[in-house]
Amino acid sequence: MKYVIIHKDDEISNEIHDFLKKNIKLEYDLSHPDYVIVVGGDGTFLSAVHQYPSAVFFAIHTGHLGFFANYVIEDLNSLVEDINSGKFQIERLDVISCEIYADHKEIKDFAVNEMTILIPHKPLILSVKIDDKKLETFRGTGLCISTAYGSTAYNKSLGGAVVDPKLQAFQLTEIAGINSNQYRTLSSPLVLSLDRTITLEAEDAIGAHITLDQKSYPLKEFKRATLKLKASEIALANHQNKFFIERIRRSFLTEKD
Repeated sequence: MKYVIIHKDDEISNEIHDFLKKNIKLEYDLSHPDYVIVVGGDGTFLSAVHQYPSAVFFAIHTGHLGFFANYVIEDLNSLVEDINSGKFQIERLDVISCEIYADHKEIKDFAVNEMTILIPHKPLILSVKIDDKKLETFRGTGLCISTAYGSTAYNKSLGGAVVDPKLQAFQLTEIAGINSNQYRTLSSPLVLSLDRTITLEAEDAIGAHITLDQKSYPLKEFKRATLKLKASEIALANHQNKFFIERIRRSFLTEKD
């Protein structure tokens, strides 16, 4: 088995990087690692997942928010033991699979947290379809489509629901939708099951901007996007199972000194 370390560039993360390299007995491989150790916050984790999507991830929290982290600094010896022995538990994360048609090309990518489409300087107008059945014509700043794990990220800031990942669902949430006597949108987050498909078709989307987690796609002419939830795509390792409610309390409800 081979491993690599992706770490945030700060003093504590650099120290942990050096400790791990000294104590892990596996071969270090930047090209095709079986295990990826992420030292930092959720941004570092998401970047690593997009770089090595087929690996098993060990996340150590040293950043501002560590919702994905199953290890903390006090767990370093346990993490080393887990990797050297190959004995650990696996939790599998869903992703949003995206096919985007824009600027005379097709973009295929995925998101662990969320996909967003928006135009900040004028109303974005999209036809929103669920399983090829039209739901609405959306007018507003944009839309956010999030996984259950991603429901605690940007989606939560937009007023979306926090979703238990055991439900294997994804969520469509508006970003500043326009509602008046002339225009109507659902004006509520919509939680969809695993077998649903969301299609977004442009009615006026010139200059739309799409994000997939930390990745950004500025587009001149957006045409269409098809979004599906793919179950159990990303492998996240842990020494002892962290329950979803524990993650919520740790990330949002526990006061820091």
